[in-house]
Amino acid sequence: MAVAGYAVADAHDLVPGVLTLSDIPQPSDPPTLQPQSGISAQDAQSGAGTPVAAADVAPLWSPVTAAATDGKWKTWGIVMDAGTGEVLLDSSSATVHTPASITKILTSVSALSELESSRRLATGTSQVGSDLYLWGEGDLLLTRGSGDEDAVEGHGGIADLAADTATRLHEQGITRVTLRWKHEIFTGPSRLAAWTDQDVDTHEGAVGAFAFNAGRTAPGATTFSADPGRDVALELAAHLRNAGIEAVVAGEARVPDAATELARVESATVGQQVRWMLHHSDNTLADQYCRLGAQAAGEETSFAGATAHLAETLRTLGVDTTGLRMEDCSGLSSNDRISGVTVAQTIRTTMTSPRPDLRDLVRSLPWGGLEGTLSQRFLSGDAAANVQAKTGSLGSVSSLAGVVTTTGGRTLVFAVGNDSVPDEAAYWTRWVLDDFVQGLSGL
Repeated sequence: MAVAGYAVADAHDLVPGVLTLSDIPQPSDPPTLQPQSGISAQDAQSGAGTPVAAADVAPLWSPVTAAATDGKWKTWGIVMDAGTGEVLLDSSSATVHTPASITKILTSVSALSELESSRRLATGTSQVGSDLYLWGEGDLLLTRGSGDEDAVEGHGGIADLAADTATRLHEQGITRVTLRWKHEIFTGPSRLAAWTDQDVDTHEGAVGAFAFNAGRTAPGATTFSADPGRDVALELAAHLRNAGIEAVVAGEARVPDAATELARVESATVGQQVRWMLHHSDNTLADQYCRLGAQAAGEETSFAGATAHLAETLRTLGVDTTGLRMEDCSGLSSNDRISGVTVAQTIRTTMTSPRPDLRDLVRSLPWGGLEGTLSQRFLSGDAAANVQAKTGSLGSVSSLAGVVTTTGGRTLVFAVGNDSVPDEAAYWTRWVLDDFVQGLSGL
């Protein structure tokens, strides 16, 4: 169980496994909050570089299958040429497996297919007389203090919202208000019942209208607030009192149609928040954005509705979803089932999309040896500062999916995984997958 606790939340995939004395490599054009790389998706699709043959990939896969046989777990994988779509490796890739957090790639596609990446989520206050209402469009990365315009987490600040609200109230001569808030913006429960049965319910917070630090009790904490909406309301009230407005917190209530907006703060862009979610492998934001995507499409925003919308989005894009079965959009549930074909096709489809929002998605994945859940992986060799991929980690599952460019200049799409690893020890099998991707980079 200790191993499972260590491995289950992919957000904790930052613990280094092997010490290195080599310098951490730097790409020529490191990712920023703007377009993430000097390598464009169009370049990846141009067919440039030396073509890779299936016969080149097969010897690299042999150690993966040998390790699975020795360790008595299942392994699966698919490699595609990003330019031509040719399948260079197919090892049980059409069979569905528990995906873990590589699910978040599909979730990002579902969200960005409906939400403009330049959109910002507002959190605001509205007023009817001396009644004040707090509302939000879904920003879970608020900060308790003043916002930082250069940050993703903490871009919007409740202290700023309170200051602007107090100013408007003072202009009206109002010094006492009753504060209510509306946190429920989706249908159905905000947490999946299966997580409790699987003993992973402590790895995701509650979705809703607003929260601090993705619902955590503090920045970087591993514990989640039981009522993130109330936390934001109480913080707003405290700031209002400091500004000379006596705020009485009354509870949750719908914002009346007749209410007048007083003030608002905005999040970082949707594109930046999705990138943050992928880099931190944040489960809460994944399910939040899956529901926001369903909401924007006019679909039901429950777990069932959001996952159904995700599946339909992929089918509309021409992705093979045979066998796809999902309970959540974070990959936290071990009941989720996705094939390697679905993951690989999703990645390649975004790279060829006419929509810039989707085409840039692959460049929002963490860089090997540099960022997020890959910061301590691919620290050297041809894959360093080259591979971009989403990690996946549950007690019995380790997975990895993304793109890598060979030394011959050819871009490959890959999705690989170890499943049904005995004794919940999948975290320690990552090296098999990493070695394989490292081998791809050297072709």
